[in-house]
Amino acid sequence: MDLDFSDCTSLHEGELDADLISATLEAIKTGKLTPLLKTELKCRIQKKCFEEGKDLTLDDEPQLVQRKAPLLPFEVERQERRREQNRRAAKNFRQRKRQASGEIHKILVDLEEKNRQLKEEIKRLLTETDMFRTALSSHLCVSPTEPDPTAEPLPRAQDTASH
Repeated sequence: MDLDFSDCTSLHEGELDADLISATLEAIKTGKLTPLLKTELKCRIQKKCFEEGKDLTLDDEPQLVQRKAPLLPFEVERQERRREQNRRAAKNFRQRKRQASGEIHKILVDLEEKNRQLKEEIKRLLTETDMFRTALSSHLCVSPTEPDPTAEPLPRAQDTASH
């Protein structure tokens, strides 16, 4: 397998870049291509920047961008006011979130209790229904299913209340 190192700008007449060699050795040692791909990408970025006339030095440690001029006193004051306002807003947000979470938890507990009560009510009603079915079944076995045509009908509750 031939390796193409033409993208790497730090090569000089057959010399291999030390970063590329260490990345290759690490890739062989670990069995992963990540270090090699990372180094190759770094070389390609350097080449592209060089072709565009940009000066790009890729260091292992990122550098902080420094402001061109120090902040004026009113800018420092404005920055501090904004930070304080942001702290208060974040504190209020966390407090509202905790309160909402507490309310939701209370609703959850209440609903779980209501669910438990309803399940007990269902169980009680099913037991009662079975009891009535059993009573009705034993009643139907003893009494005839057809009403006696000669018997007088029983008075309804409305008829007796109106007299």
